[in-house]
Amino acid sequence: MVKNSQPTPHKKIAIIGECMIELSGKPFETQSQHFGGDTLNTAVYLSRLSHDLTPFYVTALGSDSYSQQMQAMWQQEGIDTSLVLTTEDKLPGLYAIQIDDFGERSFHYWRNDSAARYLCEHSGFFAVVEQLKSMDLIYLSGISLAILSDEGKAILLEALRKVKQCGVTIAVDSNYRPRLWESASIAKQWLDQLYQLSDIALVTGDDEDLLLGQSNTPSVQIAERLHKLGIAQVVVKLGADGAMWSTHTGHGVVAGNGVEQVVDTTAAGDSFNGAYLAAWCRGMEMAESCYWGNQLAAQVIQFKGAIIPAKEINHITTAMSEENEN
Repeated sequence: MVKNSQPTPHKKIAIIGECMIELSGKPFETQSQHFGGDTLNTAVYLSRLSHDLTPFYVTALGSDSYSQQMQAMWQQEGIDTSLVLTTEDKLPGLYAIQIDDFGERSFHYWRNDSAARYLCEHSGFFAVVEQLKSMDLIYLSGISLAILSDEGKAILLEALRKVKQCGVTIAVDSNYRPRLWESASIAKQWLDQLYQLSDIALVTGDDEDLLLGQSNTPSVQIAERLHKLGIAQVVVKLGADGAMWSTHTGHGVVAGNGVEQVVDTTAAGDSFNGAYLAAWCRGMEMAESCYWGNQLAAQVIQFKGAIIPAKEINHITTAMSEENEN
């Protein structure tokens, strides 16, 4: 379970990853512009659910107007951008998203030379690592690792070893995306190293099956594999069926929320993670943290886009605060 069951405000959380420019709509027709990325989505929802917490976002951007505007919008969402590094000769990545009639989405990416790919090779990264040592928790995903060069991956893992030695909790979502890796076996080697440094894993069965070349692996078996790598708390997200939580001493399933019409599944897992970590900040138990993750994910998939209007989750923010007070 979590460290304690009492509210623990003023947690310092840093989230490492990449945020890109998002184009949404049909090709060569009018498209909306926004920003998105798995870890940034989590940072936004974490910030919205925890008004007393300002998560730090760790990434690299360019000095262009898109990069500047993105940071300004993150700040409006209550995200601290003081650990965002600037690379003068690079730009943010770009992706286009298309959504079918069933709410499922497909992506097209232009990110091979984005500023974020060079985050760990930036001259300012070691100063960022010193700041990370004072955090309560660091969250990142397999995508945060996958976009880096092999040198960058090694630098990031070494940085996480150093901050872990300072007592920082590390949480990870595998978010395995085959197109970002040379092969599944290479991905597994790197991701297992990341898992071995982690205290909390928030994964999906589909990702784990894809990574391991399996199918329909029972959630308990997924959790057992991750526990053997040293992870104390494992959550396996089950989509409409909710989520399974597991520790070395027990496990359970928290049922999902029925949704009448799924509009867009983008950021379902990211928003779950944001709510789970918001609950973690309040010292809630794993089952209750999963409950709030299910609540938020079910709300998010009823709207278009990764980041839905803040007013649409105000009732969850209020309910979570009231539950914590009780």
